[in-house]
Order: sequence, then structure tokens, then C-alpha cells
Amino acid sequence: MAGTTELADLFREADDDWLAALLADRPDLARPVPQSLTALASRAGSRASASRALATSTAPEVTVLEAVVTLTASGGTTTLAALADALGGTAVAPVVERLRTRALLLGDDETLAAAPGVREAVGPTPLGLGPPLRALDVRADAGWPTTPSALRTVLADAPEGARRLLDALTWGPPVGTLGTELPPAARWLLDRHVLHRPNATEVVLPREVALAARGGLLARGLPVAPEISDAPLRRPDVVAAEVVAAAETVLRQLATLLDLWGEEPPAVLRGGGVAARDVKRLAALLEVSTTHAALVCELAGMLGLVGHVHDEEGSRWAPTSAVDGWLDRSAPERWAELAAVWLRSSRVPWLAGTRTDRGALRAALDPELHRTWAAGLRQRCLRAVAAWPEGGAPSVAQVRGHLTWQTPRSVPPESTVAAVLAEASALGLLGADALGPPTRLLLDGAPTTEVAAALAALFPPEVGELVIQGDLTGIVPGRPTAELAALLDRAADVDSRGAALTVRFTADSLGRAITAGMTAEELLERLRAVSRAPLPQPLEYLVADVARRQRRVRVQPASAVLRTDDEAATLALLAEPALADLGLRRLSATVLAADVGPVTLYEALRRTGAAPLLEGPDGSPVAMATGRARAVRPVPLEGPPVESPVDTAAAVAAMRAGEERAAALLAGTAEAPSAADELEMLRTAAARGAHVRIVIAGEAGATQERLVRPLAVDGGRVRVLDTAREAELTVATHRIVSVSPA
Repeated sequence: MAGTTELADLFREADDDWLAALLADRPDLARPVPQSLTALASRAGSRASASRALATSTAPEVTVLEAVVTLTASGGTTTLAALADALGGTAVAPVVERLRTRALLLGDDETLAAAPGVREAVGPTPLGLGPPLRALDVRADAGWPTTPSALRTVLADAPEGARRLLDALTWGPPVGTLGTELPPAARWLLDRHVLHRPNATEVVLPREVALAARGGLLARGLPVAPEISDAPLRRPDVVAAEVVAAAETVLRQLATLLDLWGEEPPAVLRGGGVAARDVKRLAALLEVSTTHAALVCELAGMLGLVGHVHDEEGSRWAPTSAVDGWLDRSAPERWAELAAVWLRSSRVPWLAGTRTDRGALRAALDPELHRTWAAGLRQRCLRAVAAWPEGGAPSVAQVRGHLTWQTPRSVPPESTVAAVLAEASALGLLGADALGPPTRLLLDGAPTTEVAAALAALFPPEVGELVIQGDLTGIVPGRPTAELAALLDRAADVDSRGAALTVRFTADSLGRAITAGMTAEELLERLRAVSRAPLPQPLEYLVADVARRQRRVRVQPASAVLRTDDEAATLALLAEPALADLGLRRLSATVLAADVGPVTLYEALRRTGAAPLLEGPDGSPVAMATGRARAVRPVPLEGPPVESPVDTAAAVAAMRAGEERAAALLAGTAEAPSAADELEMLRTAAARGAHVRIVIAGEAGATQERLVRPLAVDGGRVRVLDTAREAELTVATHRIVSVSPA
């Protein structure tokens, strides 16, 4: 296997564009920016960095890397031709070149080798092969069938069970688990040195025997990208309609949550989050599942629209001051921000309602409900859907299959993929399981203004008219204008939504409008303005009746004055036990005074079912102030902030300058090195095979100087070869007093 020295030489000889592309492809190499190219080689050659690179490698890349590791198991290098033969004659040159670009393979076509750290990252069973015979501590000359012909001879009279067991282990995994008794098939293979039994519960197929069973091949060939043409195709108009419907629905649900929590803020759990009963209450109000209700809570948290408010009752969830600006924006603008925030969030709403390993219930908005991989997984899932033609609607299994080919070392469970796609559909990023046009722009990094414009283009034209029928129902034949929607929110109840909005006028709904400050005449006039035909008489009668009934009890500010239509009503209120603490006193046959303010009196009368009306000083109806709770600021729920992209060009320039300084230090032309410079001098000497003089502090405080050749610098320790004593020693870096060129 190639060493760090070859990797450092490669980086020193590479041009700046190649190095910048490497840092962009493997961002962990540039966080923080290494002090020199030698330090970059040391980091790139570590097992941790190689493992991260493998986690983002495609299935063909992983197969080629594992094949190279297997072919060079005893050291040395392999050739491109030998690699192609071992993989069934597949054309591997493009994949090899890609791995060279990622600094995971080194050498030319005649001297291919895995980069440092790759072998450790690949693990002990590359390509599903078990350990070699020498690693199993068995005699290789004990009759093991390590050639195809020898294995065929052994299996000539094998029972069917033994053949099936061998076939199951041949292509991996190479280890089988035994039950309480040894099966006859396993005993037959063990007796003939086909399998090895390392312990009482396992059998393993040695690597040499597995290769014989494979006919000398390491793999049947390179993995092929999954088929992407067999998914259903959705018509553009269907996708657009589903995207718009989901977007409008989730925005409306967010507004409902903010209204509910503004009026009745739920308590904050001791560990943070929202209680399950409050999530169920929201689910009932929205007429959705608790899973979806938890998602709505989480979306409000991601947007910073909810936070903690503290009062005498403790901590509660309430809307923040950001709500005002949020609601003032257009629906496409709000949706574009929501989609962008969800896409980059580390929150995992689908885990709300599940239990931890200790059995504790995870709550929505729980501070612990975040995972560092969530944002990357969302993008990977949506990009997998984007791999299908426009309008393609792949299944969850197909999306996961595509992810398996893209990153076989980091494949999420199917349930997780399903949860991510379900959330994307609920938000309108997917429409009928196909990617919506605004989502494609979002994945391409377009600004939210363009994403909002793309969604707005999908919206059907607004309708400002209402068809009111004799049964007190109304139909909006399309998407209502903002003014019409506001009127209907106040004066009607929604029956159904879809291509047309159906509403119903009731005594309660009309009462809401009048209580909010409209007079009966004003309400009727506004309904006439939007109605295509004259208002039905039943609706006019109902409005007049509701207004007359609500005017029977009036509250007028005077700290406070209560007026009724008749003396009987006045006496009934004076006798009401629920009003005994308000200090009601009779001013006339139909007028009472109270010791409490008008708002308190108004709320107390509502609780008794009196249906009061709040009036201004001139006797005209006024809207009732809600007294909504507001949190000062949102509660931070995300995990550690996502690091901003590294300026790769500046990083390359800094590493080249650091490399020149390290070389100058090693040559003795630079003075007064710092501790960091001394460490870099040791790394450079190790990469170049140069000698340095180090002064080491002993345990008693005495120092000694040695002429050494550094071999490795890692983990706060330096391994060196003392040339005078011809012995290796490992020294902790804090014990090195000084380093100087030899």
C-alpha cells in the first residue's frame, strides 16, 4: 500500500485547480485548513478521512477500491489490466480515474495502489470475502481447496445442503452463525477443509476458498445504475395541482397553529417540547394524523415562529414577534422560505411520537430531536427523485435503490426514506410523488425569490366571487382572493377544499363576524359585493337574527357598564353565580355597572353563554382584542450550525505557503519556529525521509538531543528512528523541547 510520502508528493506536484477540486469533493480535508500540503497528505491518509470519502462513493467506486485492496493484500501494487480481469473484464478505467481525482487511488496503470487509510476504511471483508488462511491461524497445506479445480473435485459428491450453504457464503457475507447443533451440511464442509470454525457459534469461508468458488473473480462486474424508466409518469398539470394544494394546506395549517397557540399556549415539557395531548389537540383541529400535526409543530420551530413565553403559570409555547412579518408576505414567498429551511434543517420530525432506547417518548419540538445527517439525507432523497425524467414518480423502494447505488456505504433504512418523502409531499416539494418545478430550482441553488415565482406561476387565477345557495352554503369556483378568503374566514365555516372551496354560513360563524366588529348591514353589504346573485332571504334573515340576539347584551367601556334589552335579563345576570365576583350593581332597569374592566366583563359573560357584544364609546361594535401570548424570541432547536463552504482557492494558497515555510525550516533558512512550525517540520521530514535534531525532555527534567528521522506524526505523538542507536522510539509532542534541521 502506498504511504503518506507518495500522497504528499502527489499534492506537491498537483496544480491548484486539482487541489481545489479535491477540497470541494472531500470538504473534511479543509476543516480546518491544513498548515501545509504535507499536513493535507497526513489528514487525507487517515482512516477517518478515507471512511468519509467511502461514505460518499458510488457503488462502482467502492467495488474498485475493495478490489484493489484485495489484490494488494500482501503489499505491492496491481495493474489496471489485472484489476479489469478480476472484475470480469469490466471497463474500469473511468472509475479508476475518478478515484485518482479523489486521492483514493495512487500510481499509474501499471502501479495501482490504494491510498493510505483506504485499507483500514474498507474493513476486514472487502467484496464480501472472508479473512485469508494465514489470518485464521490454520495450516495452508492442510488440503484446502484453493483452486477452482480442487474445489470442484471436493464438491463432486457433496450433498445438496452443503452446496447451498457454500453458495450462500461465496459472495458474502462470509460468516455463518450456528445454532445449538452443528448442521450436517456444515459438518461435511468442515471435515473437507472448505469451511473453518473459529468458535462454537460461527463458521467462516476462507478467502482463498471463496475465490476458488467464484472462479477466480473478485466480483461479477461493476454494479450497474438502477433502472429509472419504470416509474409512473405524472402529467404536469397533475403535479402542479398537487404541489399547490399541499403548499396552501401546510401554510394554512401553520396559521392555524399560530392562532391556537396565541390564544391558548401549551405548556413546555420539562425536557422541552410539546406534550402529546397538545399535539393530539392540534391534530383534531387540523383533522390530520398526530404525525402530521407534529410536523406542523416542527415546521413552526424551524422557521422561528414559536418560542417560550414565561409567566406565573410557567413556560409555554407561543408565537414569536416574527409571525407578523411572516403573515404579511405572499403565500409563494412564505412557502419558498419554508421549503428552503426544511431542506437544510437538522431536525427529524418523523421521530416525534417514537420512543428512545430507554423507552422515553420523543416529543415534537424536543431539543434533542435533531441529527447532523438529516439535511444531507433530505437533499439526497430529492436528488434521487430528480434522477427520473420530469414527472417521474418513483416508489420508496426505487428511491432507496438509487441511494444504494449512489452511496452503498451510507444507505438509510427504507422507513427513513419513506418518512423524508412523506414530509416532502406534505410540504408540496413533491406532487403526486413527482418532483415539482419549484423544487428543482431549490435543489439547483436558486434564490428563494425565483423559487417563489415558480410556485406562483403554478397557482390558478384568483377568484373574487362567491355563489351563495339557498341552503346557506357558498361555493368559490377557484382560489379565493385574499379579501374574499379573509371575509369567509370570519363569516363562514369551511365544508370542503379542492378545485372549489365550499363554505357554510351558520349562526356561530355569522356571530364571529359580528363579534369581530362588523355590523349586520356591513356584513350583508360585503356579502352582496362578492355574490354573483342576490343574497338568499334565509341568509339575510339569519344575519339579522344573529345581530339582534347579540345586541341583547352590550358592554360599553365605563369600567364597565353593561346594558340589556329588558329588566328580566338584568335581574337574571345579577342572580348568575358565575358573575358574583365581578361587583355587578344595578344602575337602572336595564343597566348594570361592574368593578372589572370591559374586557374581563366581556369574557365572563361569554363563559355564561350570554353572547355579549363589545361596544365602543359611541355604541358601535368593536373587535374583541385577543390578548395573544407572544414569545420574545424563538428557541434554538437545531444542532450545531452548518459550516459555510471553504474558500478552496485561498486554502490551496495557504497550504502552498505553509509547505514552502516548512521546507525553509527543514533547510535551516527560517528562524524562531513556533510549536506549530516545529510540528510541521517533523511532518515534512517524515514525508521526505529527512533527518532533524530534536531535544527531548525527560521525566526528571533533564534534556537530551538526538539525531532522528521522523516516521509518523499522529495523535499527539511522533514516531522516529534514532539513527545513532538504530532504534525506533515514540515521543509525545509535549516532551519535544525543540526541533532543528540536521
